[in-house]
Amino acid sequence: MGATSGSKNRYADQAQWAQGKLTEYYWNDAAKMMNNAYPSTPEGEHALNYWWKAHAVDALVDGYERTGDKAYTERAEQLVRSIIARNGSLHNEFYDDMEWLALAGLRLYDATGSEEMKGYVLELWDDIKTGWWEDELGGMAWKKDQRDNRNACSNGPAAILAARLYERFGDVRDLEWAQKIYDWEKQYLVHPKTGLVADGLVLREDGTLDVNEAWIFTYNQGTFIGAGVELYRITGDKTYLRDAEKTAAGSLKTLTDEKTGIFKENGDGDGALFKGILIRYLVELYEVGHNKSLKKAVYRNAQALLKSSRDTGLFGQAWGKTAQNPLDLSAQLSGVFLLEGAAKLEADN
Repeated sequence: MGATSGSKNRYADQAQWAQGKLTEYYWNDAAKMMNNAYPSTPEGEHALNYWWKAHAVDALVDGYERTGDKAYTERAEQLVRSIIARNGSLHNEFYDDMEWLALAGLRLYDATGSEEMKGYVLELWDDIKTGWWEDELGGMAWKKDQRDNRNACSNGPAAILAARLYERFGDVRDLEWAQKIYDWEKQYLVHPKTGLVADGLVLREDGTLDVNEAWIFTYNQGTFIGAGVELYRITGDKTYLRDAEKTAAGSLKTLTDEKTGIFKENGDGDGALFKGILIRYLVELYEVGHNKSLKKAVYRNAQALLKSSRDTGLFGQAWGKTAQNPLDLSAQLSGVFLLEGAAKLEADN
């Protein structure tokens, strides 16, 4: 069972418990890889799910940052190497998938100083930059063979990555990339009143733009918030902070259950990761803006998750409801992100 609510470091204990369950249910020590689902089946492991595994690296780095235990970073490095080996290449046809691995790899580099991980990140970044459209419209493409689509999922993480690369290594061109990508996303995909981020757009043959405002996904809100936080930290320009706060407020208003305040589920598979990504960047926004509504939202969702998972340690797509098996790694990772985020907020008190 999870740690008791009377513990002084309640969420740190719960995050540790969640990490243990992630290992117990999903880590395949023979392959040095996270399985795609619990319980695992041979058929279920046919696909790599590159971007899920990139987020598993992030989860392990979360554990390291909270504890300082190098077992987390050792496993994370093993996982990165296994992703590359299983994929047959560091690179991927989806720009956003490469961005997720680069972001996780950069955090792993921060934790270890590994030149190997740094090399992977910089190689990925060189490939990611080729996704930028050099026409009058601009924007990052989503996929190498579907360049008509310019999506939030490839622009937001790229802006975060570029900003963090500038912070680490000081190349002003990376800051320029971060600002260019951020400005494009804000202009074309972010609603000026609500702050909500549309999924993407397509440039039609007649020159008109088809913006998909019907698809408002949690993770796209999260990465736009994250990009704003990074640029605010670098520049001190409060416009970025205000943008992030507006998107966060819009997310809490629109993407949570009106009665409970729990984030709505986004289905299984890829969608099960979306909420956890938003939580990650809401926590980062709290660290710079100290908006108490964000902390309350994270704690509220964490309590709902724990209430429904104490007996098993399995985190379903719907926080507050019992998980159903087989359970995708993506859903479990979102729950780990939520509890690690709550632990981070608790530690900042």
